[in-house]
Amino acid sequence: MAHALAQLPRDLASIDAGRQTYMGACSGCHGATGEGSQGPSLHSGRVARLGNQALISVIKNGLPGTTMPNFPLADDKLRQLAAFLRTLTSPAIAAPLTGDPAKGRASFFGAAKCTGCHMINGRGGHPGPDLSNIGAERTLPQLRESLAKPSARIAEGFRTARVTLRDGSVIRGVAKNYNNYGAQILDAKGQLHLLQSADMAKLDIADTSMMPPVSDINDLLAFLATQSLRPYEGAAR
Repeated sequence: MAHALAQLPRDLASIDAGRQTYMGACSGCHGATGEGSQGPSLHSGRVARLGNQALISVIKNGLPGTTMPNFPLADDKLRQLAAFLRTLTSPAIAAPLTGDPAKGRASFFGAAKCTGCHMINGRGGHPGPDLSNIGAERTLPQLRESLAKPSARIAEGFRTARVTLRDGSVIRGVAKNYNNYGAQILDAKGQLHLLQSADMAKLDIADTSMMPPVSDINDLLAFLATQSLRPYEGAAR
């Protein structure tokens, strides 16, 4: 039985079932994408180094002397949950996906207009992050959240900025840097505006992303998950 438990499912239905269990039982302490909250982050190397059976044992029995309780779930639920937890530490490029990368690529460079703000392998625009290596840099849950809830977590240097200059003209883009003395604003054309406080009548920095939420994400997610500057040599456990 221990050997059977150690074999984690890789089909998407099981992983999604594990995600639902995680959101209901674990996210309150470990965060929606495992980043940590009341409990520790699940992105650490310690979690990634646990074998499948050890991971299942921790879930089932808890950790004595800590706030981690036991979750005496049915075996299939334990395996599904453990399979989902693997996606929290494995790069997106290693995860199984339902979407069609070819359709996602067509959407990225076409109807979705992603290249208005993002670049992949030198093709695209500004002022969003370069996504050429995003499949190797982000986990699948992180990528999914970035598409569905782009304002949930905004990286430093990518907050939406609107500057009204003294002459009444307006610059829109992202704030690469700003302080009491001035601001550096990157606009949609890739032009970096170096502004001093004397140049600006008003500077508005928003805690929101310029990117709108994506509703139909499967194909786009599948395409972005394949983006890596180097061939992926590992495999999800």
